[in-house]
Amino acid sequence: MRQPSPLPRRALLTGAGKGSHHISSAVVVALPARLEDVCARLAQMPGVEVHAAEGSRLVVTIEGPTTGMLGETLTRIALLDGVIAANMVFEHVEGQEETAS
Repeated sequence: MRQPSPLPRRALLTGAGKGSHHISSAVVVALPARLEDVCARLAQMPGVEVHAAEGSRLVVTIEGPTTGMLGETLTRIALLDGVIAANMVFEHVEGQEETAS
């Protein structure tokens, strides 16, 4: 028999597990003429870091508290002027230890 999840369905769907931190990698393809501008705009986005750029491709990481937040950030990246495509490649979830107050 299937055991019920300790998290509510909405938390499972949005990745809002208590005490978790989400990290994803993504590949962003930009117009070559706009690559520097796209890199600069990505550097200004909270939780986004550019790790490599080659040709018209960028490798970035996105960090945040939920899968939904990562998806929203990836959508904002895809809508930037000069971006042709933005695709999530991998996602990792880490549990955060709670500290005593």
